[in-house]
Amino acid sequence: MLLEIELEKIQIIDNPNDEDIIRAISKLKKKASHNVTLIDDQESISTFCRKGHFEVTYIDHFGRIYANDSGPLSRETVIRMFQVYSHNDSSWKKETLWKDITQEMRTITPMTLFISYVLIIVGGVEILFGWIARGLLGKLVFAISILMGFVIISTGAAVWIVYKLKGRRNGKNEHKDEDVSGHK
Repeated sequence: MLLEIELEKIQIIDNPNDEDIIRAISKLKKKASHNVTLIDDQESISTFCRKGHFEVTYIDHFGRIYANDSGPLSRETVIRMFQVYSHNDSSWKKETLWKDITQEMRTITPMTLFISYVLIIVGGVEILFGWIARGLLGKLVFAISILMGFVIISTGAAVWIVYKLKGRRNGKNEHKDEDVSGHK
């Protein structure tokens, strides 16, 4: 089992004990970009702090994503949930109601695909603009334009690839009829 703490930088603790979990969750502040994740072989539980209260998400062994659905949780409740989870005891799931948010998290809209195409076109124009530029300033503009163009094209291509892969995966049966997770 791994404990991943993402604050300003990422820290990973192998086989965390209860004290490691307390320290990690106690470090979370109100920034939603900071989070703590406990990962075992096929599942994970993650938390972040928002306005002094905690939200928890859970990914089961089928890849389904759940979020706590009974409102924000206290730091103490989250610590208890993580500690129980780390001891391979599934009773932590009873601390809150769970909502399946798998589709919400995996859905990439056609607008996202359109944006990826726009990014690829803008990146190409950026590279072309850099190629046309002349002189010393032109060479600087060229270098920056080439770099920005490739970054923009890469971003657009990555969004397009993820869109295509998610579409293929969402078309397959993802154990929709089978719910062994015990979630409400």
